[in-house]
Amino acid sequence: MDTTKNFDGYAKDYTVGRPSYAAELIDYLFNNCNLNAESVIADIGSGTGKLSRQFLERGCQVYAVEPNNDMRHTSEIELADYERFYSVLGDAENTTLIF
Repeated sequence: MDTTKNFDGYAKDYTVGRPSYAAELIDYLFNNCNLNAESVIADIGSGTGKLSRQFLERGCQVYAVEPNNDMRHTSEIELADYERFYSVLGDAENTTLIF
């Protein structure tokens, strides 16, 4: 069963209705987990890019991996102004990323 289509048609609602991650979480990661503006982040299952945006705003390079075309396309529009944003068609089992 292809579950990547479960969110087809919901990207706009997801963007409007889903809150961002708590700023305290992002602060914790930067203050306690050695993240900084030079960090490279892989956001697996990135959806519309809510978490990706928060890392991009801190200067990180973000590879947003998302299997759903509708969600990924929305993140590409929402995050187009960030030079360090890379949209990737993939899922948790096959991110296509090589580091």
